[in-house]
Amino acid sequence: MEAALRIAEEEQVTLAFEPERANVVNTAAKGRALLVAMQSSHLKVVIDPAHLIVPGDEHQMSQVLDEAFDLLGEYIVIAHAKDRGADDTFRAAGEGILDYDQYVRLLRAASFNGPLILHGLTEGQIDTALQFLRDKLQRR
Repeated sequence: MEAALRIAEEEQVTLAFEPERANVVNTAAKGRALLVAMQSSHLKVVIDPAHLIVPGDEHQMSQVLDEAFDLLGEYIVIAHAKDRGADDTFRAAGEGILDYDQYVRLLRAASFNGPLILHGLTEGQIDTALQFLRDKLQRR
């Protein structure tokens, strides 16, 4: 990471990592530790809560989301919008258990103004997922 960040600094680009259960950086706490250890303004975060939550305990989901934004919110440069089913599979945004009201509230509280990228969906799911996100984003 140090070598990659040296190059990023020389080239004036930003690197972003995505904390997810299948990665080495698999929690928000490990993400924060990486940011602290690297001390680089060229290292940022891609947030995708569908990769951080575990189906089954909604209270835990709320805590995981709050912790992720407490630790990483100021470093988020890209936000992903997909969902996780109760069966632990990925779904299109709005088709799973992710609390999008909380997610959008946390993005706003973090003053996030970057891209919110839909992914993990089929072409036939795009219109419904877009409408779902528009509805969530328009609520105050």
